[in-house]
Amino acid sequence: MSTDATFDFSDTPEDETPAAILNEDFSLEDEYKPEPLVPQGNYFANVIGVTVDAKSKALVWNICLDGNGGMQSDGETPIDGKHVWYRNWLPRQGDDQEMIKTGTMTKRQSKINMLKRFADDMKISIDTPAKIIESVEEGLWVGLRVIAAVGINEYMGITRNEVNKMVLADKD
Repeated sequence: MSTDATFDFSDTPEDETPAAILNEDFSLEDEYKPEPLVPQGNYFANVIGVTVDAKSKALVWNICLDGNGGMQSDGETPIDGKHVWYRNWLPRQGDDQEMIKTGTMTKRQSKINMLKRFADDMKISIDTPAKIIESVEEGLWVGLRVIAAVGINEYMGITRNEVNKMVLADKD
């Protein structure tokens, strides 16, 4: 087996060949710039989308920070306009058989309790999977004004913003 890479580009359009793809000059060392982060704190935001992530069994809220002023960690990118996500973990099969780390309740009960607190804080109805699906499909939550507790988290060597809590903002 040869370790030399060989490529057959006879059927490749000219603009997709390695030479065409790599004709733009760049330098990772000179140009790398980490993604700026929003400082930890509470921020106003608008819900711009809600989806159900079937694979991880979560309700995913896409929110856009708005009306806060200030700059992100790079000192040049505005906080307003930054998209961050909040996840509600939904019960999954087997959660009723597994205890949470503290051993005080099942994972199912913990997720149900967190969903109830979230629904109360957001003043929305997520009583059943059918209600969640209906609300997502009809876009009922898009446009809600919220206050998001944004934090900073490191996962697998990547530092990023996360939303730790989200509540409906009081109406003016």
